[in-house]
Amino acid sequence: MAKTIKFNLICDNNPIRTIDDLQNNFSIEDVLAYYNNQLLHRWLEVRDYKEELEKVRAITVDKPVEVVKELIKIFGVISDDKKIEEGVYILEYLEERKELCSIYEKENYKTKNIIEDYETGYRQLVDEILKNPQDAAIIKANISEIVSNYAWILKLNHRNLFYVLKSKSSLAIMCLLMNEHSRKYYLPVETKNEDGTVTYDTESNKDKAAMFQSICSMIKTSYFKTELGENLVTFAGVTDGYWKDLEPKGKNYMIINMGSGDFVRSAGLSGGDLSSTDIENKFVIVDGIDYKSNSSSRQLLYMEV
Repeated sequence: MAKTIKFNLICDNNPIRTIDDLQNNFSIEDVLAYYNNQLLHRWLEVRDYKEELEKVRAITVDKPVEVVKELIKIFGVISDDKKIEEGVYILEYLEERKELCSIYEKENYKTKNIIEDYETGYRQLVDEILKNPQDAAIIKANISEIVSNYAWILKLNHRNLFYVLKSKSSLAIMCLLMNEHSRKYYLPVETKNEDGTVTYDTESNKDKAAMFQSICSMIKTSYFKTELGENLVTFAGVTDGYWKDLEPKGKNYMIINMGSGDFVRSAGLSGGDLSSTDIENKFVIVDGIDYKSNSSSRQLLYMEV
């Protein structure tokens, strides 16, 4: 009798051998792809997960977001419906853009037409952000598309983009800071000199300094929290000298503000303590959140990246 060859799935860059592994490393993009190409079915079969396989085969919905919700139920993954929809939206949006680029290549568009369409594509992405100033999923997806496929326009136009978005959406500005490729245009970049001194590009770049100062002022305004709504998470509480695990490792969060005397770190990162001085106006991104405070009134403000 032929021996069944077992194999691992790879989710979020981690090998998946068991259902527990799948629960702990569930990635919408990866699992949806495995479902569509039926590698998930084969994995369940060779791992002898008969009950789960039967349920997966019984899925009848077609929309990706509904498929993901069904898979989450089957595998007992703790989830948030809004985050699921956001993740699927971003995935679908990027796939659509990829298909469009493929069409351009196949039809061998003339250079002039490509440039015109390129500029039009960029404007459409910005316009869609302006039309949906409170929709984090659309904003993140469009910024991701801009930095991936319109990088040279962003490099030339990042100043104008900032002021256009700032007048309409504080959320869009925060999303620019969440993205590792766009945040460099708006936050000070540190340079360590040979003599041991440290300088920042905002010392010589007045335009960038003005944008950065505008951001720092914006997060202190009374309307900032209101405008960001549920996209901004607020926590306050005494932790009795212990680290309180607010958010799990495996998800990135941007720290907006924290009270003096409090500390934050990436989840479980021993020695990675960050004080309010380390956090203030730095928009630090951490992997999960541990928090320590001796005050019930000071607040930690953060957003999921």
